[in-house]
Amino acid sequence: MVDWSGSDRRRAGRADCIWIAHGRATTAEPSTVSPPSRTDAEQLIRAEIESIVAANKGRVLLCADFGYGYPAGFASLLANPGSDGLPPWRIVWQYLSKHIQDDLGSKPGQQPTNRSNRFEVANAINAAVSGPTSPGPFWCLFKPGGYVCVPQKKPAQPFVCVSGSVTALRVTDRRAKSDTPFRLFGTGSVGSQVLTGIPRLHAIRFDPQFAGCSAVWPFETGWAPRTGTWLDPAVRIMHAEIYPSVRAPLTDTIKDRGQVRAMWHWARDLDARNSLIKEFAMPPGIGSGSAEDYIIRREEGWILGCSG
Repeated sequence: MVDWSGSDRRRAGRADCIWIAHGRATTAEPSTVSPPSRTDAEQLIRAEIESIVAANKGRVLLCADFGYGYPAGFASLLANPGSDGLPPWRIVWQYLSKHIQDDLGSKPGQQPTNRSNRFEVANAINAAVSGPTSPGPFWCLFKPGGYVCVPQKKPAQPFVCVSGSVTALRVTDRRAKSDTPFRLFGTGSVGSQVLTGIPRLHAIRFDPQFAGCSAVWPFETGWAPRTGTWLDPAVRIMHAEIYPSVRAPLTDTIKDRGQVRAMWHWARDLDARNSLIKEFAMPPGIGSGSAEDYIIRREEGWILGCSG
């Protein structure tokens, strides 16, 4: 269970840092660690899942607390040559993996800087899709006015661009009462986490070592039945989005650490009762084959444990 950070600074062991809770289902408590950078976090995650894949037994549930997709229509705004035939979520993942640069200024042999170009990428997307009087859809910067195409205040919603409109929230965001992925800075914002997190997920999911045994829910798996078997036995690594705020954190001197511990216990306990599969089933209120169902499975994604 991963609490992500889009920060430009190396920092660890405190609030508003990366926190990871991990452990086998048979353990009483997870191990917790706070890597100082996104690169350090990715390396730790890779090391943990490599042993499972190498042993060819067991299964890993790998979750992070940022959106795995954007509101419907966003993918169609991206100029992404070579993406023909890909579903919208893959277009977004591929685009961000090509354009987001992390650890800017790092030199060989030195620690990762944890600085990214996320604001530049957001500015470029806004410049390409905004109308002359309606900049967006990304908004709110650390330093107001730093990027001319990124407004500090939220654009009118739904955001109307040169080729259509995009709402601020996904279906699952409205259920979970989470923030818009287009807000890049400020208390409760998740935009920077999404921009820096998706490329890391893409690197792990489609790494040749893991590609043949990984799947992203619900994009690649569809909805689970509420009982019985579901996944192809070849799938050893299951990727799923979480939003820890939908559960009460465990008592902890650091809230973020308490949140990932709580999510780990939640999944571990359900798994012990053979009930975890129900959390991957179609959410209540979503009709099978409906427009919402189609959008969620192809573009927006869903938060695990957010039944509404």
